[in-house]
Amino acid sequence: MKQICLVTLIAFLSLSAGCRKQDEISSYTVPKGSASQHSALPDMTAAPAKPTRMLAAIVPGSPQNWFFKMTGEPDQVKAEFDTFIQFMKSVTIKNDKPEWKLPENWTQEPGSSMRFATLKVKETDPAVELSVIPLPAGGDLTADLLSNINRWREQVGLDSISAEDIKAAADKSPALDTELFTLKSGDETISVVSLNGMMAGNPMSRAPFASGMMGGPGGPAAGPANPPAAAASIKYETPAGWQPGRSGGMRKAAFNITSGDETGEVTVIDLNGESNPLLLNINRWRDQVGLKDITEAELPQQSEQLKVGDLEATYVKLIGPEDAKPRLAILGTIFYRDNLAWFVKFTGPVKLAEQEQDRFKQFVQSIRFE
Repeated sequence: MKQICLVTLIAFLSLSAGCRKQDEISSYTVPKGSASQHSALPDMTAAPAKPTRMLAAIVPGSPQNWFFKMTGEPDQVKAEFDTFIQFMKSVTIKNDKPEWKLPENWTQEPGSSMRFATLKVKETDPAVELSVIPLPAGGDLTADLLSNINRWREQVGLDSISAEDIKAAADKSPALDTELFTLKSGDETISVVSLNGMMAGNPMSRAPFASGMMGGPGGPAAGPANPPAAAASIKYETPAGWQPGRSGGMRKAAFNITSGDETGEVTVIDLNGESNPLLLNINRWRDQVGLKDITEAELPQQSEQLKVGDLEATYVKLIGPEDAKPRLAILGTIFYRDNLAWFVKFTGPVKLAEQEQDRFKQFVQSIRFE
C-alpha cells in the first residue's frame, strides 16, 4: 500500500489528496537487548557538530550514583586529562555526598537545580567546566553504567557498547585514548570514559538520565536492565510534515520537524522503568529549558494525562522563560509498560512547539505495542 501511495504521489503530486503522510502507519520491531548496528550520528537540530572531547566518570553510591563530566574542545580537555584523573582519584563519598581535593587551576561554584556543583578550569576560552550531578541508583550497577556511558557515546557520535565492554574496563589502565577504564578511590571502583568525537550544539541532551544513566538520557543502550523475554514492535501514525530522523539503539523512533527557519526533533526512547521515576525526569526536562523544579504535590497542576492504548501517560508542556536565549520548549510524555519507561519528547523553539502540540499529542496517543 505504501508503494502504491508513493507512485501516486510521484505521478500526481499536485492532484493527489488521498495518500497523505498523516494516514500512514509506521511500524518496526526492535529486539530488546541488541545494540544498534549503525553509528550514532551527532544531533544536527540545533547547531553544526564540531570536534569534541569528553572526560566523564561515574562514582557508584547509595541511594544515588554521582556523575562527573567535562566536555569541550579536544585540545583544551586533553590538557586537563592528568588533572582530571588525579581529581577523580581524590573523590570519596561521605554521608551520601562526594568530597574531593580541588586542583589548583580549577575553581568551584555552587550547584543549581540538578547540579551538586560546577567546577571550572581557570583562564580557558571558551570556558571548560565539569558538572557534578547525582541521580538515583538502579538495582543493577552494570545497567546503570551501560545506559549512561552509551548516552555519552551517542552525544559525541560513537557506537554503543555492551555489558561485556563494561566488564573488560576493569583490566584497562588510564590513558587519553582508552575510551573506557576504571580507577580506584578507596574501596570504590570509578568508571571513566575518555571520548573523542563530534558533538552538536544541542543543549537538550547534556545531562544524564535517571536510569542510573542519556539522553537518555542512557544513550543508545545495549538493552534495559531487565529486558522482556521477547522482542516487541512499536506502531504509530506519523503526522504530516514529520520527516524520519536518527534512530537506533535506545532511540526507537525519531523525527525532524522544519517550519521556515525553525527546526525541532521528536524522539521515542525506552529505559529501565524502576530507575526512572516520573518526577525526577520531568524536573530534568524543566531544568533543560530553564525552569525550576516542582514538587510531587505540584505535578498534577503542571501536567495532564493522555491515553496510550490502555496505558496512562503523563504529558507536560514546558516553555522556557521569556528572557532565555535561545528560548526553548519541550513537549514531553512519560508512560510505563512492563519494566520499561517510555519517553516521547519534542525539543525545539517555542513557536514550533505551539504549532506542533496537537500533532505531538496525536502521535503519542497513536502508539501501540505488539
